[in-house]
Amino acid sequence: MSPIVRAVILPAAFALLAASATHAAEKPPGKADVPPPPGMNDPGVATAAPTQAAPQDAPAAAPANEDPLAPLPKPDARLVRDKASRDANANTQRIASSDVTRRKQGEDTVEEYREGGRITMIRIIPKHGPPREILADENGKLERDPKLGPVAPVYYKVYEWGAAPKTVDEQKSQ
Repeated sequence: MSPIVRAVILPAAFALLAASATHAAEKPPGKADVPPPPGMNDPGVATAAPTQAAPQDAPAAAPANEDPLAPLPKPDARLVRDKASRDANANTQRIASSDVTRRKQGEDTVEEYREGGRITMIRIIPKHGPPREILADENGKLERDPKLGPVAPVYYKVYEWGAAPKTVDEQKSQ
């Protein structure tokens, strides 16, 4: 390599190396320091109050601490009933004063309760298992008793304690 090429390339290489070192040492422009996210049970932070007072003639705005993007509360989906239908004694008196029609349907007993010719309740009493009550609303639509909840459980007898099961010979002799 000739001394002239060495004299030109060597300082250019050192200058390039020095520029890359200073460029790597510079901190890239970043975002402002951000606090860590809140913990799972942290109650959160309250918003700061506005520094200016709102003019008196301006329309009332939402409170400063209310988040405009927060989800709306769910509507109340409970059944609405009058006080008389919630009172157990009133229900007992109403059922006692109504006309009851009992009939057998297969092995089940069906009781129909009527007031003024309109059906108010049906009680189904199976031979085995708990009785079911179906109530009628003001329009005559039959619905399960709302006090029992939204799920109607099904009961199966898996095992019964007591006397040992009969053998085949014992069953034939009967």
